[in-house]
Amino acid sequence: MVAQKRMSALTALVLGVAGVLAVGIASGSAVVAYTLHVAGGNTTALLGFAENTVKGLPELIEALPAAVGDILHDRRVPSYVSELDVEVTFVANTKGDRYRPVLTVTNGGSEVVSMLAVRVAALNKDGVPIGEWTEMVATPIALDDNDWRGPLMPGSPRYVMVGGWRGLGSSSLSSLAPAVEISDIRVWIGDGAALGTERLAAFTHD
Repeated sequence: MVAQKRMSALTALVLGVAGVLAVGIASGSAVVAYTLHVAGGNTTALLGFAENTVKGLPELIEALPAAVGDILHDRRVPSYVSELDVEVTFVANTKGDRYRPVLTVTNGGSEVVSMLAVRVAALNKDGVPIGEWTEMVATPIALDDNDWRGPLMPGSPRYVMVGGWRGLGSSSLSSLAPAVEISDIRVWIGDGAALGTERLAAFTHD
């Protein structure tokens, strides 16, 4: 039986705030949809309502606490994977009957990695996976919590003990081979509000 990792209070708090924001966005979308339905052909009024709402978003982002606002200041950049060096080794416990991966991730580029999700599989000598893990190596903010390690700075290495111990079964530690997949990567964009204003201005003037 594999022990389940408990969610910390800080993680629950951040997830709760993110959930509230998601509900707010969904509610706003519902209001806009209802307005479109009621207003019918009054295109000018609808465009004015949409433009005023959109222009207020950067100010809303800036008004958010840093712990929440920084989460919105990044973008997904799959091509940046080539700037990361990921190494995996398997270590055994003191009895030698269980193992876990250790990740070493080095950011060799010039960007700040704000989010990095890495999947690791342990393959036996026949290439069959006997264990797999998903680990958040980098997060938008750093908290006193193993789930929130903070951004990965340019040129910096990060060492991560992944998941919990797993049983080796009939395999030996020396026969295991790692398979690594970067499943999500985002980089920091700096002044998110300024960039958001530029994007929204382009949208409203198309």
